[in-house]
This record gives sequence, structure tokens and C-alpha cells, in this order.
Amino acid sequence: MLTRFHKILIAALAVQLVLAVIVLTRGDDSAAQKEHPLVPGFDAAKVTRLQVFASDANKPEGSNAEARKPVDLVKRDANWVLASGFDYPVEQTKVSDVLSPIAKLAASAPIATQASRHKQLHVADTDFERKLVITTDGKDLTLFIGSSAGVRRTAVRIGGDDRVYAVAGISASTAVSEARQWIDTAYVKIPRDEVGRMIVQRDGNRIEVSKIAPPAAPAGSGSSAGSGSAAGSGSAAGSGSMTVPPPSPPAPEHWSATIGDAPVVLAAGESIDEPSIDRLISTATTMDLNGPADPKRDASKPTATITLERKPAGTSTPAPTVIDVIADGNSYWVHDRSLPRAGLVDKVRLDELLGLDRDKLVKKPPPPPPPAPKGAGAAAPLPPGLTGMPGAPGAAHPPIAPPAPPPRPPGH
Repeated sequence: MLTRFHKILIAALAVQLVLAVIVLTRGDDSAAQKEHPLVPGFDAAKVTRLQVFASDANKPEGSNAEARKPVDLVKRDANWVLASGFDYPVEQTKVSDVLSPIAKLAASAPIATQASRHKQLHVADTDFERKLVITTDGKDLTLFIGSSAGVRRTAVRIGGDDRVYAVAGISASTAVSEARQWIDTAYVKIPRDEVGRMIVQRDGNRIEVSKIAPPAAPAGSGSSAGSGSAAGSGSAAGSGSMTVPPPSPPAPEHWSATIGDAPVVLAAGESIDEPSIDRLISTATTMDLNGPADPKRDASKPTATITLERKPAGTSTPAPTVIDVIADGNSYWVHDRSLPRAGLVDKVRLDELLGLDRDKLVKKPPPPPPPAPKGAGAAAPLPPGLTGMPGAPGAAHPPIAPPAPPPRPPGH
């Protein structure tokens, strides 16, 4: 027979069992909360292809077709190239910046498990910030990168899995989606000061600017060489006391200009506009690309040709750099004949250079001062009847009387 005491013991035991179940359940939850890698065994060194789709990659057909194309990067031997951009070389560090963090992606419990949340977090199959398709050993891994999911965390989903995780170390801004963002956009790499000549040919016209050095001083010139006082002095001859002055610094170089086959003839007051030429040389040596272009394009009839010649270096003279330029809408197609790659440059960047003419080469004299107003500086005519008055122009001035002496005090 159960007494009241027994019932109390049974109730206490039941409470203990419930507490034990809660503790065990919490222990399981704690184990589940431990972070685990999302892509176990991922090795960035084995990746052979990386495709980056932008958020507008799934726009309707009426949208910009270029915007819907992925950036396609392919590993050739040990180097990465832009397969979607005529195999233009890719900066290797930018590929590493995207692939290296993937091996470290880790999270605990997912922040969403239903497909209905994918669009909200921008990790859906057709609504995402970035979609990466990563090829390793012939197999593709699809990674959707979505919107922010907390402090320094981004929503990420692996293709084929409804679970979404908040992870650190990767974001949409890391996986850039424009071709020019993956390449070194500096197309021509010649220091401006090394250029000794530039030739621009366009529409049958040829304009050349060359850097010339002033003539060297004749040998033996100077106060110490051949000095009669030193040479004729018996005490100084052979004494070694004669000092040789330090050499003068080299005179600065100056630009000259030729249009066609004739040097530019300067009128009175004109001069070669050297700062303007320096600026145009900088334009030619710092072409910044908008993106890669087809290097096999027919350039037999270019819009213009730019030739850059370097100054001699010691006993050798570097080969000239010859760049073909073709107008292409709002851009210019440019191709250095010595390189296997070409690119597009904003039209406004090269318009001034390709429009080179005498007005850009020659500095005009300052305009003469405006003529003085008619009659300026002459006395205005006097009204009739005022001629000859004191103070009037041409009138005789009366003599000025000396001041009267002060009155003497009484008694003196």
C-alpha cells in the first residue's frame, strides 16, 4: 500500500527523470551547435575553373547580353586566364582571394531550411548576389552567395541543398563580376621620362615629337683648361696645385615637333608647349583598359597608329612600341603589336592624343593689351571762356608771394 511518503518519493523521482532528459537534450543541442566545415576536403590548388555569375545574370533576354554572361576563369598550366575575355591573363591573387576562404567556410546550425526563405536571403537559384560554379577534377560545386546575415556574416547556400548558413570570410564583393576587375588594366608600361620620341599617324597625317638635348660644350672649354696664367707660371707648372672645377650639370632636354616632314616653324612670340606634350606622352604610356578585346581583329586599316620610342640605354636601344587603334563605339580598340592581347579604352581618354595638331604643340603668345581709350592721358578741352584762368592748362600762373613776417612784439 502506497503511503503519502511513497507518493512523495515517486514524484521526486519523476522530477529527476524529467531534469535528466532536459540535461541530455541540452547536451545534444550543444554538440549540434559546434561549427563544422561546409565544404569538407576542399582544395583550392586543385580547382581548374571558376565561373562567377552576377546578380543580374538571369535578367530577361531583352537586357544587356554582356551583363548576363558569367566571368569565366580557366587555369592553363600554372596560370589563370580569362576564358570569357580572349584568354587575357588574370591576376593570380584575385583568384586566390575567392577560392582560399571556401575551405575555411564553417557554420553551426543553418539559419534557414526551407526553399521559401531562399529569395529573402538572395540565395535562390534565380535570385542571388553571386553564384560561383567551381570545377575540381571535372566535378562542379555550386555556391550561392547572398545578402548580409549578421555582423560580418553572409548567407551562403550550396547548390542542391535547401539549408542556408551564415558564414564569415566571403561576400559578394569578394567575387567581383566584371572582367576588368580580374585583370591588370595598365596596358602600356613605359615610364614617361624614358620616351624619347612619339609618332601619331592618323588620316594620312604624321605628327612627331622628339626630345632633344642641347649641344655639348666644346672639349677644353672652361676657365681651368688651357689657362694662360696657370700654364705660363713656372711655379704652378707641374706643382699639382691647380684645381679643376666640378662639371656643370647637364642642360635640360627640350621637345621638338614635326608635322609631316617639316619641323614646326614658330612665329614671333610662339614656343613649343612642353607641358602639353608631357601630358600627351603620359596619356600614351598609361592606357587604362575597360576590359579585354579580341587581339585577332583586322588592324590592316587602323584609325590611328601610335609609336613610342625609348631613349637609348647604354649601348642598346629598346625596340619601339607600336600600338594600333581602331574606333569602336564609345571605346577604342588598342593592340600593342608586340603583345598577344588587346583591350578597350574609353574614347575620351585618347581623343586628345589622336587629335594632335599644331594648336596642341605650340603655345601662343599672350594677347596684346587692349588699346587705351581715345584721348586718354590728354587734358580734356575747356569750355569757352575758361581759357587762361589760373590752373587751366596753358594759362600763366601768377608768382607766389612769400609769407609775411610775424608781427614784432611792442617795445622792440
